[in-house]
Amino acid sequence: MVRDLYMFSKVNEEADVVWFKLAYENTLHSEADITSFFAEKELDIRFAYLDSSEEPTKGKYVMFTEVEKGRDISSIAEELEKIDVVRTVKWGYSKNRAIQSVDFPLQLLGRRAVIIRAKTFVDIMNIMNEHVPQSEGLMTIIGLKNGSGAARYMHEITDMNDDNFLDFLGELFMAAGWGKIEYDINISELTGTVLVENSFIAEEFGESETPVCVYLSSFLAGYISECLKKTVQVRESRCKSMGDGVCEHVISPAPAGVKIEHVLRGELH
Repeated sequence: MVRDLYMFSKVNEEADVVWFKLAYENTLHSEADITSFFAEKELDIRFAYLDSSEEPTKGKYVMFTEVEKGRDISSIAEELEKIDVVRTVKWGYSKNRAIQSVDFPLQLLGRRAVIIRAKTFVDIMNIMNEHVPQSEGLMTIIGLKNGSGAARYMHEITDMNDDNFLDFLGELFMAAGWGKIEYDINISELTGTVLVENSFIAEEFGESETPVCVYLSSFLAGYISECLKKTVQVRESRCKSMGDGVCEHVISPAPAGVKIEHVLRGELH
């Protein structure tokens, strides 16, 4: 994972920061050919990333470099586009010397995504708590829907099963910046716990007399229920906002006869 989402180049303020974005045919030598080209043109890579995860036969190469002011970049781009493996080339100047380490538009779980601060999320929660009747129930429904939707998408793109779906969940939490999880779950009995370290909600919320991570509890419930096709309930028993070391979410089976669609309609109380 990248260290920062947004950086600034400060090495040589007299130079221009230029970016290249390439689409290329993914062969064994594609990346090496492109990197060698940049080296031959004496374009030092300040930051770069490769991605061929969406389509194995295609790749994306994004690179930021510094060049002396006045250098002809358009001719370099034209030469670059003539390399056999390169399909398209886009380039431009970063006016404020900014280096972005994620692509635009950002994608997460197959859909357009945006980056917001944890404080913004918590502000929304607090405004809902102050002005919306039964706001916790509303947040629960949102989390359940998001969790079940994430599980369905993961099933579509991965080999997810009863043995590894929680491992995928851990990767998802870290990738989204939500926290790190440890779990101890008895799948046959639908009981257990999920511990969340560094919960983005609890750490931003501050002190509270009650648990505050209802969104994460309901996301877990939606995700696990969708994966196992059995409805579970999840409640937070310990929370960092209450002074606990981690946030603990306790899993239990839903009452007999209750299905996930009942939960999503708010029929489980």
